[in-house]
Amino acid sequence: MHNSDDWYDDKEVEEAVSRYEASKLTGGSQYFDVDEYLMIIDYYMVNDRQDEAIEACAKAMRLHGDEPELVLMRARIDIHQGNAEKALESILPLENMLSDDYGYYLTKASALLDLERDGFDECFEKVFELIEDESSELREDIFDEMGEMLERARLYPEARSFYEMAVEEFPENLVFLFKLGFCYECLSKPEKAIELYNKAIDVDPFSESAWYNIGIAYNRMGEYDKALEAYNYAIALDPSFSDAIFNRGNTFCNAGRYTEALECYQEYLQIYPDSVSAKCYSGECYIQLGRIDEADECYNKILSEHGGNNAEAWYGKAMVFSARGETKKAVEALETLLKIDNEHDTAWFHLGRLYFMLERNHDAIEAFEESLKLNKYNSAAWQNLALLLIMRHEYGEAIERLETALEFFLPDDSTLLYTLAAAEFLAGNVQSCMHDFKKAFNSDPDMIGDFLSLVPKSRMPIELKKLCNLNRKRVGKRSKDNNQDDNKNIDENEQH
Repeated sequence: MHNSDDWYDDKEVEEAVSRYEASKLTGGSQYFDVDEYLMIIDYYMVNDRQDEAIEACAKAMRLHGDEPELVLMRARIDIHQGNAEKALESILPLENMLSDDYGYYLTKASALLDLERDGFDECFEKVFELIEDESSELREDIFDEMGEMLERARLYPEARSFYEMAVEEFPENLVFLFKLGFCYECLSKPEKAIELYNKAIDVDPFSESAWYNIGIAYNRMGEYDKALEAYNYAIALDPSFSDAIFNRGNTFCNAGRYTEALECYQEYLQIYPDSVSAKCYSGECYIQLGRIDEADECYNKILSEHGGNNAEAWYGKAMVFSARGETKKAVEALETLLKIDNEHDTAWFHLGRLYFMLERNHDAIEAFEESLKLNKYNSAAWQNLALLLIMRHEYGEAIERLETALEFFLPDDSTLLYTLAAAEFLAGNVQSCMHDFKKAFNSDPDMIGDFLSLVPKSRMPIELKKLCNLNRKRVGKRSKDNNQDDNKNIDENEQH
C-alpha cells in the first residue's frame, strides 16, 4: 500500500508541478496518475497555497474517483481548514484498506486532537509500529509532525513526554531539543528549558537559535540581564537576526527600560516597516513613559491603516483608555477586539479585571473562564477567578477550580495553594486547609499574605497562628540583617 507521507525526489516533484501548471495555462488535458497528483497537492500544501491544493485535489478525484490516498489527502486539507469532523467522517471507512499506511493514522490522530477526542495515542502507537524499520530521516520527520500535533492541541505534558523520546533517539537534533525546551517553558519550568538549550549549544556552539531560546527562558524567569546577554550573543552570531532584536526590546520592556525598548523596536521597524507588533509594542512603551498621546496616535494610525480591523491595536487603545482612567471606554475597546479575535486570551483576562473594577462580577467570572479556555497556564486568571468565587461565598466552586489548576497545570504555584487553603478554611474544611497551607508555606513562606488577606486571624487554628508568627519573626530578622548589611556597605563605600 502506498504511504501518503512518502518522500519524493525534489526533481520529480518540480517536474510534476511544472507540467501541471503548464497544462492549466494552455488549457490542455495532460494525464497525471494518483502519485503525481499527491505530489502536486502536497507541494501546494507545504507552500501554503491552499486554494490550489483544493483545486488539484478536486481534479484528481474527478479523474481517479475516491482513491483512498486522495480521500486521505483531502482530509488533511479539511483539517488544515478547521473541518476536522468532516475529515474524520471521510477517512474512518478507509481504516481496513489503509491499515498499513502510517499517513492514515497520522491524519486520524490530527483530527481527533482537533476535536478533543480520545484515541490519538492509539493512533500514535500504530504509527510507531509501522515506522519501526523506516529510515532515521523519515522517523525524525514523523516525530516532528506528531509533536506539533500535540503542541497545537496545547497538550504540553504529553508533548513533553513525546519530545523526551525523540531526544533520546535523536540526541543531536536541535529541533527536538528546542521543542522540548519550549514545552518545559509552557509548563512553567524555564530552568529545565535552559538546560536543554545549553545541550543544544554543546551540539552546535554557534547556534544563534539556542542563545535566542535561552534569552526567551531567562526573560520568562525575570532574569532580564541574563536574557539580554543571551540575545546579544544571538545577534553577534547573526546581526540580521530580527527576532532576537525584537525580543531584546521585549526584555528591556519587561525590565522597565522603556527608552531602550523603543530603540529596539525602531531598529526592528527599519527591517520590517509594516510590522504591526513592533508598532503596538512601541505604543506600549509610550504609555509606560507617560507619553499617552503619542501612544494613542500610534494605535489610531494602525487602525486607520487596517480599516479598524486590527485586534492588537484595539488592545493598545484599551490600555490608553485605562491609563486615562476611562475604564468603560477600555471595556468597549476590548469588546471590539474580541469581535475581531474571540480567542485573544490576554484580552479576555484584562476584560475580566476591568469588569471587576466596574463591579460586574458575573461578567468578570465569564471573562476569566474564557481566558482559561484558551490558556490554562495563566496563574493570575485562575487566582482572579477563585477570588471572585470566594467573594460570592461559592467556596466549593473555588476549591474545585483551584484543585484543577494545581493538579493539571500549575502544580508548584504557591499563590494558588495559599488561596486553596483559604477557600478550604472558609468552607469549614480545616484539615484540608492545614494540609495545603503547610504545603504552600514550605514552598514559599513569603507569599503568606495571599492567605492572610482572605482569612480572619481571629478564626485561625493555633497551629496556623504559630506558623504565621514564625514567618513574621523570620521576615523581621531577615530585614534587620539586610539593614545591617546595607549599613556595612555604606561604611565601606565611604572609606573608599
